[in-house]
Amino acid sequence: MPAGDCAVPRTADVVVVGSGAAGAVVAARLSEAGTADVLLVEAGQDYRSADTPPAVRGTDIGRALAVRSLRWPGLMARLTEDQPMRAYACGRGAGGSSAINGQLAIRGTPADFDAWVRAGCSGWSWPDVLPAFIRLERDLDFGDRPGHGSRGPVPISRAPAGGCGPVSAALHAAAIDLGHAEHPDLNAEASTGISPAAWNRQDGVRVSSNDSYLEPARNHPRLRVAGRHVVSRVLFSSGRIRGAELVGEGHREVVSAPAVVLCAGAVHTPAILMRSGVGPADRLDALGVEVVTSLPGVGAGLSDHPAVLLGFRLTAAAAARSLETGSGCCLLRARSGPGRADDIQFLPMERTVGPAAGGLLVSLMRPESTGSVGLRSRDPADDPELDLRLLSDRRDLERLRGAVRHAAELLDHPAFHEVVDGRPAQPYGDLDQWLRENCRVLYHPSGTCRMGPAGEPATVVDEEGSVLGVDGLWVADASVMPVPCGVPPYLTTVMVAERLAAAIGNRLRRGR
Repeated sequence: MPAGDCAVPRTADVVVVGSGAAGAVVAARLSEAGTADVLLVEAGQDYRSADTPPAVRGTDIGRALAVRSLRWPGLMARLTEDQPMRAYACGRGAGGSSAINGQLAIRGTPADFDAWVRAGCSGWSWPDVLPAFIRLERDLDFGDRPGHGSRGPVPISRAPAGGCGPVSAALHAAAIDLGHAEHPDLNAEASTGISPAAWNRQDGVRVSSNDSYLEPARNHPRLRVAGRHVVSRVLFSSGRIRGAELVGEGHREVVSAPAVVLCAGAVHTPAILMRSGVGPADRLDALGVEVVTSLPGVGAGLSDHPAVLLGFRLTAAAAARSLETGSGCCLLRARSGPGRADDIQFLPMERTVGPAAGGLLVSLMRPESTGSVGLRSRDPADDPELDLRLLSDRRDLERLRGAVRHAAELLDHPAFHEVVDGRPAQPYGDLDQWLRENCRVLYHPSGTCRMGPAGEPATVVDEEGSVLGVDGLWVADASVMPVPCGVPPYLTTVMVAERLAAAIGNRLRRGR
């Protein structure tokens, strides 16, 4: 049956909500096990891998983000208290955000999972998660090395030698000269320093979860995919899941199912839970939503990576050699201070806005500040409210300030003199105020349905993704991350989905 043409069935054994980085994994794994009829529901357009829009296939992230049909078009967020509301990019359609994001393929680090264990998530230490990272990857450069995989569904590649643009080459030279270590593999342990950027791409073509997971599973007889249907809420009876309510174009439908897995992402998963009566009781009462179970952590703990772009005009020679791709081919990771894990990332931008513009994107990758996702109303057509509160924790402001100052040192290195026409733009005056007014975000939301001990107010799901206080309902996406990862979250999200899909499958086979 063609993608998107699936008639919504009246019943299923499992409803998986969202076909993005996590949902494609969960639906594929549960259906290929052959023990359950799986209905995968996608709010946006469903399409086969061969029908992927050309802009999404190319390596220019700007073109991918510009495909409005693959985003939630009305979603807005307040980044800091000093900025107005602005558009927030969140994937909608086959592959979700994995189809439109930057596609940096970087594993979470041992330090990330040490933090998860300290947050009370036993079973999620580095030795616990490493096998899943190995299984999911098909590293085209290091697949034969210890600690890497060569047969997984997710291709990982790096730019070929000599394939870098002038901004990347200048950053590489400046970083080495200023004392940063060089590592060939940024997914190796202890790889602080400058490394070739790793991407989930093959032969220069972007690969989303729709390509790597969902497409190979589409012929499983027990998997059906329904595009252009929003899950307005999940339905309960005496504290147990009994199905999901879907809203299509001009109609509503109910699918009866004893199990639902939410993989709608860290923005829309908590919104679905709150519309369903699972969340902070006071907020649900104010919206007139009947409370099924009070979990104050739903929608709280929203984390994202704040960043600033230091832009510059390229010299004529550099502009002639710059790459069509926006992102560069190397990545510099550094520590903001002694005793910290890598928390600063410098990414060269070969092309930004304008025909002769480049830049250096400076990001804080282990933020302390958190915000929230809230509901405007019970209507699923109303986008959630996002208040990220970036840099609200003073420690984040101090670390990003120091990172920008180091970026200025890098850009002042002689390696950039043949690349930058004039001097790079520098923030003047009150640097902290400039950061609050100009910081952007990497669209890496996580942490809004956190995994942890049952007695903690922030906890929403247990270590197997099961929502507390109800039966038959799971969350298996970036929402469950108890502490934000210090890397782009795609590979970690896939790893989480792989492990939770296995746990959910075991529970279903046991009849729960």
